Amino acid sequence: MRSASLLGAVLLGFVAACNPAEENSSANSEALTPPAEKLFINGRIYTANNSREFMTSMALRGDEIVGVGNIVANQDNLDGLIGQGTEIIDLEGKLVLPGLHDAHLHPIGAMPIPSCNLENIPMSLADIVAFAEACLEEDDMANDEWITIELWNFAAGNQPGEDYKTIRQALDAVSSEKPVILLGSDGHHYAVNSVALARAKNDAGAVVGFSAETLASDFAALAPYIGVDDSGEPNGKLTEDYALSAIGAGNLLSAGIEKRRASPELMMDVTLPRGITSFLDAAADPNTLDIYDRLVANDAFHARAHLALFYDPSTYRDDQGVVDFDRLLSDAQVVRKKYERTENIEADFLKLFADGVIEGDPLSEPPTLPNAAFSRDYLQPIFEWDEESQWVKVSDYVGTDSELCVATRAAFAAEEEVDIAAFKTENGFHPQQCAKSNGVLQHPEDVIMDYVQKGDAAGFTFHIHAIGDRGIHTALNAVEEARANNDSNKNHIITHLQVVHPDDIDRIAANDIYASFTFAWAVRDPQYDTTVIPFIDRVDGPGGMYDPAGYYIQNGYPAESIREAGATLIAGSDAPVDTKDPRPFTNIEAAVSRSIYDLPPMNIDEAISIYDAVDAYTINAAKALKQDNIAGSIEPGKKADFIILDQDIFALVDEEKAAAISDTKVLETWFGGKKVYAAEE
Repeated sequence: MRSASLLGAVLLGFVAACNPAEENSSANSEALTPPAEKLFINGRIYTANNSREFMTSMALRGDEIVGVGNIVANQDNLDGLIGQGTEIIDLEGKLVLPGLHDAHLHPIGAMPIPSCNLENIPMSLADIVAFAEACLEEDDMANDEWITIELWNFAAGNQPGEDYKTIRQALDAVSSEKPVILLGSDGHHYAVNSVALARAKNDAGAVVGFSAETLASDFAALAPYIGVDDSGEPNGKLTEDYALSAIGAGNLLSAGIEKRRASPELMMDVTLPRGITSFLDAAADPNTLDIYDRLVANDAFHARAHLALFYDPSTYRDDQGVVDFDRLLSDAQVVRKKYERTENIEADFLKLFADGVIEGDPLSEPPTLPNAAFSRDYLQPIFEWDEESQWVKVSDYVGTDSELCVATRAAFAAEEEVDIAAFKTENGFHPQQCAKSNGVLQHPEDVIMDYVQKGDAAGFTFHIHAIGDRGIHTALNAVEEARANNDSNKNHIITHLQVVHPDDIDRIAANDIYASFTFAWAVRDPQYDTTVIPFIDRVDGPGGMYDPAGYYIQNGYPAESIREAGATLIAGSDAPVDTKDPRPFTNIEAAVSRSIYDLPPMNIDEAISIYDAVDAYTINAAKALKQDNIAGSIEPGKKADFIILDQDIFALVDEEKAAAISDTKVLETWFGGKKVYAAEE
């Protein structure tokens, strides 16, 4: 066995080969360099450095990487590299990546607590009833005030049948005594029973309930967020939190919080088995941050977290309706200051919703329009049931500019009575389908502009949810103005970017904005797509729903166009939206193939390379989270955050086997030089 001092000299040469700044170290200092504690050899290590290099070996000391290089060691020449106590770990050719960064995660919501969970599986109304009844028998939620069921797939399934025509009827069958709520898998859609609908309070605090009558009076402003049947009565479907607040269900968005408080370690079960060592909590509720505190106190927090604090500006309005941004930002600064004293947690982001969601509801009567802010009016498709596919299809479109629709809108505006049944018989569609809408911003535009400017001036970075092209345009305007007025160089994030107007592509890079994508959604999903594309493009022509000339297909999730324009791509799962599993390798597969369901790709021109996809999860996201000086790549001087995989995802792409990327398993996750997760054999 060679001496530790000789190993120190040899290892320093190994480090210096990768870090030229150390090449001039004196011989004396080389001799005093302590040996590596761990030396990984025979691997395929993707460094994610500026040259996107692969190496075979890396050395660790404490929580840092002290060397990366191409040393190939075997049993015959190992003793030239070992000091007393140095541990040699043979990677046996496995792929090593920097620890993954999930730049859009809701880790508390994704914690795997026991619950009634539909797991986003499409179900008919009858199947939902059967599931809920069975779950009630097993779960303790029978003792709760509300019967709460998570991860309801609002965009697929929900087919009516002989017993249940609407989801309201289905949930009434679950309980006629207690309020029942389905929490949509996207965090924006909900469904409730009649008991819950009857709880709605108007602005005066009186319980008047949601009904056709109150939607035209007390709740006229909320009407676009309430699904109705062909008689105008609520069908049980609700969109956005405004409607939940009216029925007293706002606190249900943090349902199960006490179970999460009791088992804070479950947060690490969300991240570490997926190789996630850093994340942005994309809408951190200040009232639930004690879960982080408990993990830290237990020395069980193995991540570098940035919190995007969510404060709803509408709750900070004064008596004149003016948002008190000073009070809002003061509250945020208190939390930020608190976490300045906490290692590995920073509360330096703010979450802002620019708009809502772009899914409509083809199963409502009339079909509910999307509410995301769009650059033009949504179309009014006429849907019919297709027995063969057991789903809806578009048979025609309403001419909203026709004389009939102009007159019908005038009649509704004048509060004249319209005979709905006669209108449908004569014209083939519901009279409310003459309505025009291009969606709404989540807040008045001046509120969005002021919030971003004042928050930027206060030193916060924004994480802005923007879905529709007008919502994205407004977010860009806000960032652009803040940077100009504050002489700011903040690199804000816009997330989702579901439909981006071509004129705004270059503005993302021009304003140094990080473009955050959940790539698993940039794929074909026929039932889901039926809730979106027909409201934007006509799909009854020869090109069908995936007509390459369609506005949505051309401009939906335009990742490669944004990258080519010079912006930096980052990746996030948005878990538990869609699924509680952050599934990073499913997202990477979708990024490079624009397909995860064995279907043709969704606009293959917007696919990105495997290098860009991995960098979006590593070095790029580390830059967005302002920690690329210590994480995001495997380089000397950085923290030893890395993962070991069971297959080489770069090789899979080279071999045209990208469809297997989603099968990738994390064998080990290392954080700060310690193995914090190992897969079971």
